[in-house]
Amino acid sequence: MIWLWLPIIVTIVLLLLGVPVAFALGVGAALALVESHTSLVIVGQQLFNGLNSTVLLAIPFYMYTGAVMEGSGLAERLITLAKALVGSFRGGLGMVDVVASLFFADISGSATADTAAIGSVMMPGLRRAGYSGPFAAALQSASGSLGLLFPPSISQIVYAYVAQVSPAKLFAASLIPGFLVAFSFMFVNYVAAIRHNYPRGDPFSFNELGRSLRYSGWALLAPVLILGGIFSGIVTPTEAGGVAGIYVTLIGFFVYRSLTLREMPKILIKTVRNTSRVMFLLGSALILGLYLTREQVPLGIATHLTGVAHNPLLLLLLVNLILLVAHTMLETIASIIVIVPVLLPLFQIAGIDLIYFGIILLVNSAIGINFPPVGFCLYIGASIAEVPLEAAARAILPFIGMLIIDLILVTLLPKLTLWLPSIIHQ
Repeated sequence: MIWLWLPIIVTIVLLLLGVPVAFALGVGAALALVESHTSLVIVGQQLFNGLNSTVLLAIPFYMYTGAVMEGSGLAERLITLAKALVGSFRGGLGMVDVVASLFFADISGSATADTAAIGSVMMPGLRRAGYSGPFAAALQSASGSLGLLFPPSISQIVYAYVAQVSPAKLFAASLIPGFLVAFSFMFVNYVAAIRHNYPRGDPFSFNELGRSLRYSGWALLAPVLILGGIFSGIVTPTEAGGVAGIYVTLIGFFVYRSLTLREMPKILIKTVRNTSRVMFLLGSALILGLYLTREQVPLGIATHLTGVAHNPLLLLLLVNLILLVAHTMLETIASIIVIVPVLLPLFQIAGIDLIYFGIILLVNSAIGINFPPVGFCLYIGASIAEVPLEAAARAILPFIGMLIIDLILVTLLPKLTLWLPSIIHQ
């Protein structure tokens, strides 16, 4: 039946024409529903019912927290601490970029926000230190993608909602793979620093580290509150987002006094804009998911792939290939909504842990978000560094290579993902 392929064909054509992903997905799915004689009234119902979730309420909370951290200068304080920790190594400023992005990822929940916030501060310093523009853009793009892999990642929240798994356990599962990816990025930077003779920073000093901790301590406490509250069971991930938003606002106003009432409208507008973008994309993907479910596409795919379900590793390798192709067209949230429900029946047959698969999907998506045509982090990095996208895309290839190695390791070694969740009793 032709309408089974209609949403895919229409979505691909619209994406090639430069139409935003949310519109492309929504239009393709709506046309397919009309073709299959389904009333479009159900579209509005699906949008409302699908987005009416307390789990998804965490998204605006973390968007707001990240916007306050950026707008009040708290992100710069985290960079100061990162310099004291790793700035003394060869290519130390590049390592500072990775570590600062890791800190910010534990607060903002967004890869693009991470790239923009840290990149706007770090990029001029990287250029003054002798880093080439394309490499600086690539480094910041890769570092920013840690926002996918460290809690409280918004993509992790959406995946937990779709796959119906514990957000706390998913957050715990992401920590070891996240550090693996961060260290691999630091390794690429270190090799480049030796090759191009990038400078060391100031020698390591415990006194300087102490001063940096005092300077940034209140800001650093934000991720501690978020993760500590969630893992201890005191608050849910959604509640932790609300607590974090209140906390960073209070310290911005009353402790550091770097946040003013004049800045608040900009922060609130940015929060609404970013939340609306994510929720619109999520809603459009839900419409497509509704269509696929009504046409029993997940069941059909599961039926055709049951032959490899007896071999979970072979199945995961096949799914990774599918995801690598899908992430050339879809960003993370869209791929979660569209692809995960299709694969769930198959994973149930194969006995694959959905938390384990969620981390595999996110590492896989980090490749897509770092390379065209999706490449949102790379676009932001290249824009901040004011370099051609083609040059930045060439410079990021070593980071993509390390991400592929990380993806293989995470796929082959489930304990990297599942050990920490096994000790979280939630």
